Amino acid sequence: MPSRWVLITGCSSGIGRALVDICHNFGWGVIATARNLDTLSNLDDSDSLKKIQLDVTDNNSIRNAVTAVESLPLHALINNAGYGQMGPLEALSPEELRMQFETNVIGLQVVTNEFLPLIRRCREGEGRIVYVASVLGRLSIPLTGAYNASKHAVVALAETLSMEIGSKIPVILIEPGSIQSKFRTTLTKAWGNLPHRVEGTEYHSAIARYANKREDYAGKHGMSAEECAQKIFNAMNADFPPRRVIIGADSFWAQVAHRIVPKTLWEYVLRKKNGIS
Repeated sequence: MPSRWVLITGCSSGIGRALVDICHNFGWGVIATARNLDTLSNLDDSDSLKKIQLDVTDNNSIRNAVTAVESLPLHALINNAGYGQMGPLEALSPEELRMQFETNVIGLQVVTNEFLPLIRRCREGEGRIVYVASVLGRLSIPLTGAYNASKHAVVALAETLSMEIGSKIPVILIEPGSIQSKFRTTLTKAWGNLPHRVEGTEYHSAIARYANKREDYAGKHGMSAEECAQKIFNAMNADFPPRRVIIGADSFWAQVAHRIVPKTLWEYVLRKKNGIS
């Protein structure tokens, strides 16, 4: 049995799935979780890899997951589960806004709080808690206000927890830029009947091309999920882990530009780029 285990949320695809393979290949025991266990069907349970059903918006599911792994020497938690709710703020329903925060913010912190006692069993300095945020936790772009806000909240939670427990359990904040993924497929599932709701408004043409442009950009300029996951693992596995990791040149330079470009020019460029008059 491995002497160190990591639990990863949101392992059905993308960065989460890549993290499973990388952590396992480097000798960590891995607890791969997903809301739907069928999405993990191509992973084989073994002495060093466990599959657990975990819905971060369901308190019973979280408690059951804690019970299922409490006998393992849990050293790290990677909060990766989340999704992006696209749409102009004035078109979002209260339910869509709440669900974005229930998953990306509240569920993330509930999971952290529930698993923290298991990580505290490690010797001081050996535990790790990782928050996967986004470059959009530091700046905002049009048409993704709910997602922007949720990732700003994740940044605040990570920085606060680091001040509270970071001297004993390092808290690592991850800020990726564009990642190659099935962004368009995931996005269109989340937005439901949003295109119908914005018919006849200035947003109609903007959202019609948004998903295509974002996925095309990520495909040309984004980092692969595997490369991003490797950087996350390196930070988690370091003897002296960094408190903040910016991943991707686009994440770095966007944050630099956001600090130095005048606000009126910044907003003009983003409106023009996203087809908003």
